[in-house]
Amino acid sequence: MTDTKARLVNVWLALALLGSVVGAHAGPIYSAGSLEFSSSGQSMWGSGGAFRQSESVFVGAQWSNKTATIGGIAGSANAVVIPAIDPIYTNVWVPRVWVPTPTWRNPLKGYYTGCGCTKRVKVFGGTDAVTADTRTGAQIDLTTSGKVGLDFGYSIDSGSVDTTANFGALAELPDQIVGSEFFSLNTSSSFDSGTVITQSPKIDAYMSTIMQLSGDIQAQACALTFGCKSSGKVNLPSVDLDQRILSADLNSVKILEGLYPNGDPLAELPILNQSLTLEGGATVAPPAVGFKLTGPFGTSLVNTLPPTPSLTVDLAELEVQVPDIATNGVGSGTSVEASGRDDLIKATVDIDGAASLFAGMPPTGVNFDLVDAGVFKIGASLDLIDVDAGPVIGVRQDFEFTPTLMATLNFSNPVEIFGLAGTHTSWTGAWSSLPQLAISALTQVTPTFWIEGLFNNNTGLDLGLVGTMDLLKLGATASVGGVDLLGFTPLTLNRLLGLDNELFSTDKLSLSVFDNSFLLGGFNMIEGPSFTLDVTKVPEPSSIVLLLGGLSLLALRKSVARNHLRGRK
Repeated sequence: MTDTKARLVNVWLALALLGSVVGAHAGPIYSAGSLEFSSSGQSMWGSGGAFRQSESVFVGAQWSNKTATIGGIAGSANAVVIPAIDPIYTNVWVPRVWVPTPTWRNPLKGYYTGCGCTKRVKVFGGTDAVTADTRTGAQIDLTTSGKVGLDFGYSIDSGSVDTTANFGALAELPDQIVGSEFFSLNTSSSFDSGTVITQSPKIDAYMSTIMQLSGDIQAQACALTFGCKSSGKVNLPSVDLDQRILSADLNSVKILEGLYPNGDPLAELPILNQSLTLEGGATVAPPAVGFKLTGPFGTSLVNTLPPTPSLTVDLAELEVQVPDIATNGVGSGTSVEASGRDDLIKATVDIDGAASLFAGMPPTGVNFDLVDAGVFKIGASLDLIDVDAGPVIGVRQDFEFTPTLMATLNFSNPVEIFGLAGTHTSWTGAWSSLPQLAISALTQVTPTFWIEGLFNNNTGLDLGLVGTMDLLKLGATASVGGVDLLGFTPLTLNRLLGLDNELFSTDKLSLSVFDNSFLLGGFNMIEGPSFTLDVTKVPEPSSIVLLLGGLSLLALRKSVARNHLRGRK
């Protein structure tokens, strides 16, 4: 068998197989439009909702569009100045007139009614009333809305996650469908955008003062016979004050939170956010050298210095707090990631202070302790250069949200689904994994879309070394029991110049404590637009003939090849 004949046999075989299996051709594209899904208040630790509780109570006065009037206007726009005079009527005799009364025989027949009739006539015409605008005076109308009082509230969050996912869904509908033969819709989905917002466990309470005022004023003046002139409504300056008086979380109680431009409170009382501070210094009279260890609430745990004014330098500090981690992530394509961390334990050594005390270097910073009597302290600090370094143990949370577009397809007529026995009126699964279908009659398909969101929470500890440096650092405090009654956040040249004070930060050693993947719930469902599938042709015998012909040619080719090999032998 020559190579040319072999090629012809292969072409015939390919045409036969192609004619036998092609039952549907590409047609219009189905689009479900923009599919937007969201879920809120889900637990970050496992499937189900997070425990969230938030309540508030307002105590005070609240009103809307209340009007107060100052002054007044007398008179009216159409006051009667001269009253009207009614006309005078009298009765006069009016003779009757000849009135024809037609009949069939005598159409012009009539009769005379006689006299004795009277008529009411006007003998004096009267006059109309005379009116004038008699309004006079001035009036001011003040209309206000407001809310003044105290707002009390609290919130509890056991650790929650809010997510969004926006998808696109497409399918390639066939323009020709062979009855009872399987075809594919070539479905596909695209994860266009998504967000993840998390909040670690948190408890807080607050008391706020509320003052919200708004309103307008309108003035009107009137003069006799000249009418009135109005100023129109003029909006008054509005007041919108929502100031936290007290706020508390697990770390501290804050007084007048956000009073300063940087958000710092006027005073803060630590609760679980506590620190130990070690200082070394000396007094002048009497001269003494010693150490001072300050503990929770600013109390002096160890103090070998007399309770007189002294100069000290910071040596070391240990701080412990409850982490508060909030993350926000944005992504698309496959998944969305979000990460956050907060310090748990921070231990630092004041390098410049230790060098001054133990290595004999000139002091670059000093604390002025004017009064140190138990929990009552008054002092100030000045550092030309402040270098702190030490280990930091923190809590880190890494989240990953991987959504999959799912769908439930409802069929108006039973269909066959490839790989499943019998006929079915619905199918559920990933939209992009829709199997082949076979129909025998006109079928309307209605998809309902939803999200299967896989969420991973990896929470652990990290350990690293951190160093900071501040230049020209100045601070002052007056405190009782750890509560700063008078003071300001230390001012530094770094802050004034907008420079970061981080000197170095090493890579952190991470230790996973909690690692769990689970499905998020709470997503909404979206019913997409329906589309129709219809049988456009039935199986053709010519396809079967081509298939049999192709198989026969294949068998003939193999037989000729075997005979050719035997002849060569």
